[in-house]
Amino acid sequence: MRQITLIQGEKDSGKSKFIHEKLKEIESEVEVIETVNKGDWNTEIYIVRNKNSNDIIILNSGSDMKCIISAFGAVLSKYPTVASIFTAIRPYNNNPKLHTWMKSELHITEQDKVTTIDLDKPKH
Repeated sequence: MRQITLIQGEKDSGKSKFIHEKLKEIESEVEVIETVNKGDWNTEIYIVRNKNSNDIIILNSGSDMKCIISAFGAVLSKYPTVASIFTAIRPYNNNPKLHTWMKSELHITEQDKVTTIDLDKPKH
């Protein structure tokens, strides 16, 4: 069973900020195994291992283009035993294609526990 947390929001709603803050929150408990797109705030993917349980956790900040989502899917396939996933995702009603592509790459099963965190729409 995987714990999947969907960080859902429109463009500029703080999805990437949430992912980066989550990494900071857990950084003393984990060691970084791999970083994909290092230095790119909006597409960075962190693969970390919990120092106590050895569980793999993946944090993904990219959700804005099919190629970014596909690259995230490739990372997921490299780590089939991942225990926990935190990923940015666009709302279905905002962008059904991006939402559906992300859900497809996650390969969610009945055994997975999925939680959605809705971020507020940016205020202009």
